[in-house]
Amino acid sequence: MWYVMAVEILQTTVVAIVLGFLAVVLLRFIIPGLYQQDRRIAQFFYLDMFWVAPFFAVYLYEQRTVSSLGLVLGESVVKTAQYAVICLLVALFLFILSAQREKKKGNLRISKGMLVIGNEGVDLRMVSLPGFVQVFLMQVMWVALPLEIFFRGYLVSRIAETFDDAAGVLIASLLYFVAYMDRPIFGNINLVLAGLYSYAFVVTGSILPGLVAHMFINTFSFYFARNIAASQRV
Repeated sequence: MWYVMAVEILQTTVVAIVLGFLAVVLLRFIIPGLYQQDRRIAQFFYLDMFWVAPFFAVYLYEQRTVSSLGLVLGESVVKTAQYAVICLLVALFLFILSAQREKKKGNLRISKGMLVIGNEGVDLRMVSLPGFVQVFLMQVMWVALPLEIFFRGYLVSRIAETFDDAAGVLIASLLYFVAYMDRPIFGNINLVLAGLYSYAFVVTGSILPGLVAHMFINTFSFYFARNIAASQRV
């Protein structure tokens, strides 16, 4: 009996790792190119990878509930809230440091009404209440929520079942870092943030600490970047 259970757990881990590598390939090589050609096709692949695939694996293959993905408050609401605050403050601190460094390099500036981050330009009108609402809704549907479910709730827990929590945190964090290592400002700190969010998930049993920090930083990143770019401080 124990042998059958061990094999089933190993199979679950293998499926998770395969999906993890596929996610990296999609995020790093396929989706960016498709996004330039046809956003609908890119969104279709993204939707399938980060919403359909994990829930298909959990419900139909593993026959578990969403609680196994960390979509719970955790064993202790107080501990979950504490780690949410820690994750948020660390993420904000690292973002500010990274943004200041990018400004010194000339990769973060304001030019002709645009916030220029690397090779990307962002309309400064996004730094407003309507812009914040728009970005927040995007985080729920396309960015922070599905990524936290997939990379933290799904990958960390399934890898840890065969190995241990440390392996789950390390492997899932490395996969996330490779997928987003070229992202402006965030690229340099994604490994630390992924490790922090993953550790918070392991400790609390909930993806909420990482999700709160992820959504906050992403929603207000243009605001913080704009202020740093406009600052006279170098």
